[in-house]
Parts: sequence; structure tokens; C-alpha cells
Amino acid sequence: MSKDSSGFLHTLFQRHAREIGSFVRGRWPKEQDVTDIVQETFLRLSQTPEPETILNPRAFLFQTAANLTVDRHRRRETRERYDEPDAEVEHVADSGLSPEHYWQTHQQLEKFSAWLDELPELRRHAFVLYRIEGCSHAEIAKRLDISVRCSERYVMLAMQHISARLGAERDQDWR
Repeated sequence: MSKDSSGFLHTLFQRHAREIGSFVRGRWPKEQDVTDIVQETFLRLSQTPEPETILNPRAFLFQTAANLTVDRHRRRETRERYDEPDAEVEHVADSGLSPEHYWQTHQQLEKFSAWLDELPELRRHAFVLYRIEGCSHAEIAKRLDISVRCSERYVMLAMQHISARLGAERDQDWR
């Protein structure tokens, strides 16, 4: 980053950081990570080539903060939806599964979840959006602010990782 860019960013931060924080708090009153969102907003701006060429940097900052907050809420909702281990207990009990089968399935899901946790966040998020939520690569690209090709690559790499972990698991079972 050039000296001009860092001075430009510093000036913008002094002018707008508090205002952006108020904007996020006002629009999403339950958001707990407002300071993180403000910092990440300016980080995104600093990663832009030649940020001083942006015509309306204030609008850019507000839109970025809004996008980051929405993305955080979506990720949080997705995690909450899939982190509840007993969310489908009634369904499992009604299906007539034996306790042993239920326990085995539960352990397999825990392993799968641990394998997903080994992935980088964007790759994991792309995989969950594609395989669990049924989103298209175009939707994933838009939500994660990446290219369609990058979405396809992240999902493929995640599938390869899961497949490799599953293969290693099967090899251990045969020993």
C-alpha cells in the first residue's frame, strides 16, 4: 500500500468509522461484532487496488459494512441450523431406528462436521451452500463475493478433502 493510500484510508477511518458503527447498530441492533465489522470494512477497502480512485468512498464503506453484516448473519443462521445435534430427535425417534443405529449415525455426523471444520472458512461455506442448502455456483459466488469458477473450485476441493478423510477412515476400519 502506498503512503498516499494509507493517508487516504486513515482520513476515511477518522471521518466515517463511528458513523458506520452507528449505521450497523441501528440497522442490526442485535449485532455483537460491530467493531469487527467496521474494521473488516476498512480492511476490504485497503485491499482494493488504488482505493483513492473510488468515486464515493463513503457509499463504498456503507455498502461493504452492510454486505459484511448480512454475510455474518447468514453464516450464523447456517451454523445454528446445523450445529444443533438434537434438532431432529423427534424425527429420528419416529423413524424406528435402533439406539445403536442412531448413535452410529450421530458419530458419523460428528466426524463429518469435524472434517468440515478442517476446511478454510470460504471453502467450507461454499460447500455447505452447495451441498446442503442447494445453492447454485452463481448464487454462492454472489453471496461470498467470489467468482463462479472460484465457487466451483472451493466445492471441488472440499469434496476432495471429505473424500480423502472418508477413504482414510475406511482404511482404518479394515485394519
